[in-house]
Amino acid sequence: MKRFSYSSLETFKKCPAQYKIRYIDSIRKPDESIEAFMGKRVHEALEYLYNEVLDGRIPFFDHVVDQYHSNWRDKWHSAIGIVRAENTADYYKILGEDCIARYYRKYTPFAEPIVGNEIELNFTLDDDGKYQIKGIIDRLDHDGSGNWEIHDYKSGKRVLTQNQADKDNQLALYQMGLMSKDKEIKSVKLVWHFLQRGIEVESIRSKKQILDLSTSIKKQIDNIRSKISNGGEFPAKKSILCNWCYCWEECPMQSGTNPFIK
Repeated sequence: MKRFSYSSLETFKKCPAQYKIRYIDSIRKPDESIEAFMGKRVHEALEYLYNEVLDGRIPFFDHVVDQYHSNWRDKWHSAIGIVRAENTADYYKILGEDCIARYYRKYTPFAEPIVGNEIELNFTLDDDGKYQIKGIIDRLDHDGSGNWEIHDYKSGKRVLTQNQADKDNQLALYQMGLMSKDKEIKSVKLVWHFLQRGIEVESIRSKKQILDLSTSIKKQIDNIRSKISNGGEFPAKKSILCNWCYCWEECPMQSGTNPFIK
């Protein structure tokens, strides 16, 4: 694998077998969880909202929700699975709408100094291109004076504590990508939006923390590449996350199809 992402590196940490199935064997399926499907549609609605803001318009809430409903309808497919049997697809559709409504009420009239949505990052952690990283920033703000904010939308139930946010690597990795493109950065603030609760959590990284993260990621990439080159094992790690896994049929520790997904 030439280019790594936060998602792929986290997959390796959580379950090396799933990493091998997805990123080495390149087994891809149309299956996805209802939670992931809902999260994508919410992201698209907020992207639409801020694209309108970038064009000098503040869309009505109804227009944002219409966009959400339209994308939900157009992108729905038969391979969307629901693990929590007590919930229906409509339950998640309404939950996503509630996330958008809560966000819209909190941040209107959307005066943030936004410079872009869904910003693609492609950068290296070294000078010779050995450690290539990719990622996507949900929203990027800049005050015009060298101060940046990286925003990330989370539609799941889990909310990071301040301590967890200060140790979380996803947005810090994106900060590294931003710093590789712009050498005139004064400050970078990392901001998570937990949409189900309407909670915002912020964090700032020191230069040492960024350097330590870079070193850690290089070691992880070296470990993965060493396993691939030397035929090392990619063992499966059983956990509650297996209930949501679509690699069940390929997993060396499971058999048949995932019984938790309907």
